[in-house]
Amino acid sequence: MPDNIVLIGFSGTGKTTVGRLLSARLGWEFKDTDQDIVDRFGRSIASVFRDEGEIVFRAAEREAVVGACEGSSQVISVGGGAPVDPANREILGQGNLVIRLEATPETILDRLVHGPNAEERPMVAGVDPLTRIKTLLTLRTDAYSIANLVISTEGKSVEAIVDDIWLAVQPRAVKDGPR
Repeated sequence: MPDNIVLIGFSGTGKTTVGRLLSARLGWEFKDTDQDIVDRFGRSIASVFRDEGEIVFRAAEREAVVGACEGSSQVISVGGGAPVDPANREILGQGNLVIRLEATPETILDRLVHGPNAEERPMVAGVDPLTRIKTLLTLRTDAYSIANLVISTEGKSVEAIVDDIWLAVQPRAVKDGPR
């Protein structure tokens, strides 16, 4: 079994929702690096990014990733842009099973617009959010390739996604043996 299961992927692919349910099923702790940043600054990711700038935000994100990966037996959800940083990719890949959750750009946009905290989602602000999502997905292809496993969240319930991950993780536990 890996030290941790790390969920990566674009905003709106379900990392936090899936992570909470998966951690409950495994009996593991759930960590959300975006929530760590919100707690640290006392305000939303969007306002930290806007008010402090990307450099400060990315430094805080790196600290959150390092802090989360210091533990074990955790399901860790990281922000959509976290794997872009090579240092984050290295940390995330050390002893952890990295799972990329994915969906189509259209589904991502729909989830971001109609999901919780839609007003705090900087991805949907601006003139053409669908084009921005498609562009960022293309730019993040290499960063997301660190995933050991890719799970589509397209048209599936959270329970079905967790079942997909559960089935994929079980053979690894048998193969790796007890720790």
